[in-house]
Amino acid sequence: MLIDSLAYTLEKSRALDAFWGKLDAGSDAALAVASSARAFLVAARFAKKPQPTLVIIAGEDAAIAFTRTLSAYLSDEYVLRFPMRNDVPFGAKTPDPRVIAQRMSAAWTLFSGEPRIVVASAAALVRYLPPHASRIHEPITLVAGRELSDMGLRGISEFDDVLRALQERGYQNVGELDGPGTFCVRGGVIDVFPGNLVYPIRLDFFGDELEEIRRIVPSTGQTIANLPEARVFSVAEHDCTDQALARLREQLVPRARTNQAMRQLLEQLDGSTRSEAIGALLPYLYDSLETLGSYLCEEALTVLLEPRSLFDDAAHAFEDITARMKGSSILPETLFAQPNALDFGNTQRATYVSIMRVGGEVDAELPVKRVEVAGSPEKLFGRLRSFVDAGFATVFSVPNHRARKDIELALVDYSLPFTEVLDSAHDSSLGAIPESERAHDASGRLRRGLIHVVDVDIPLGMVIPKANIALISLSDTQGSARTRRARRIDITKVTFPYKPGDYVVHAAHGVALFKDLVCREIDGTMRDYLLLEYAQSDKLFVPVEQLDRVTRYVGPEGYNPRLTRLNTSDWSRAMTKARKATKKLAFDLVYVYFQLN
Repeated sequence: MLIDSLAYTLEKSRALDAFWGKLDAGSDAALAVASSARAFLVAARFAKKPQPTLVIIAGEDAAIAFTRTLSAYLSDEYVLRFPMRNDVPFGAKTPDPRVIAQRMSAAWTLFSGEPRIVVASAAALVRYLPPHASRIHEPITLVAGRELSDMGLRGISEFDDVLRALQERGYQNVGELDGPGTFCVRGGVIDVFPGNLVYPIRLDFFGDELEEIRRIVPSTGQTIANLPEARVFSVAEHDCTDQALARLREQLVPRARTNQAMRQLLEQLDGSTRSEAIGALLPYLYDSLETLGSYLCEEALTVLLEPRSLFDDAAHAFEDITARMKGSSILPETLFAQPNALDFGNTQRATYVSIMRVGGEVDAELPVKRVEVAGSPEKLFGRLRSFVDAGFATVFSVPNHRARKDIELALVDYSLPFTEVLDSAHDSSLGAIPESERAHDASGRLRRGLIHVVDVDIPLGMVIPKANIALISLSDTQGSARTRRARRIDITKVTFPYKPGDYVVHAAHGVALFKDLVCREIDGTMRDYLLLEYAQSDKLFVPVEQLDRVTRYVGPEGYNPRLTRLNTSDWSRAMTKARKATKKLAFDLVYVYFQLN
């Protein structure tokens, strides 16, 4: 993996000895570096030592951008976000089950010790959570092909226990799926839309054995792609059990006799806003509340980006919440932490600050420069020549195949040494892998004085002189060459104008029968395909990215068209005949027009 090679090159350069050395020794450490390089350095550190990591940054937009950049280096699998909730109790916005499930997933990751990175804005940490000992963040982890009693799930050993567990995590049992946070039951089948997934799933039971887990295409109800396991996280940040409701009633009844606001909340516990009412009553449901920092396991690392700005971000968030809750009879400080009460965890910390800081001590500084390759091909290749001559390990990111070949031909023309390094088998990401799974062979290392042309998407180019590393993104050239990212389609979000069993027409191959949506592994990458069946049982797998080339067949009602034979001239002859007929019709219409006029 490229990120492993970059981390190795950084380590061998000794440019980060003072910073990484203190972290390796278990101490806190601080580094002064430009903000543009921080995501890369966080990714490189994670590649060197995968561990649960909480990154805290000022601003929700900044957190989203940082997450996106980290994912480019490490893949989506290793990066999660702890998003900010935009709702307040009984405000205009209702709780978003997807946001809550993402928060619960991030909390569980940090609590359980999984080697993942969670990114959160300081503002997102302001809302109190139940104590981590309540384990409200624990998912239902279901494994296909196993009995429920063998899955090690707390309180779940039978089919009915699954239904109860879903409801206790805020899921609503409805007649049919109605978005994230809902489920329905038909015999031994449970359809559920987990808040933490972008698609619903079907759980097919035989008695108490979970035989199969499959993805559901919401627009058609069709199931595709068997899953070995699935995690379902809570869509409520509180206990939704009958016992929890009973505890709340016990707390509220005495207070409601003399407090009108408490009487109103007590009434809402029985209404349609029950879940929201429970959320407003967290201090009465739990003896103490916590922020995300309390969920960190002992081996976790907390990364603070510009600590001074984090307090301001939290302060602005608390002020906004206070203004929005004015007149609600609920004290903001009972549900939201004031900035000085935020908990960033008691674990090891890595702090990143501006290299232009005023005051404060750091363990090391790492100057980073711009690549300066925009303007003309001569400037680009001249800059590449300077990196080669200076003995830099140079990485040139060109994800698009055609653009990559053009660049390589130009490198030959300019007599620049290069090698192509393809990482497409890993979904075009710079995915880090655990230390135990890495192959420390020389072929995976970056060689100095050589340009490594890669197919992965480096978000932003940079030059690190102390490490003799140059990273260049094709977007840095601003016109020297262009790249087009591969179009990706989430099959679960597609609305199909046809269903299995319908006749369809492929623009290049003709009339076929649409059989199914299937998932196949090609060159190590799982992709979704439309399975089309032609004459003589010939089959064609069409990637969903080419969905626009397949249309529904339209013909006389009750008429079944003749299927085209693949790899013959059947369809081209039919198209040629149709074009001639259309052309003749056009001439005939023109003739009639002039005759009438």
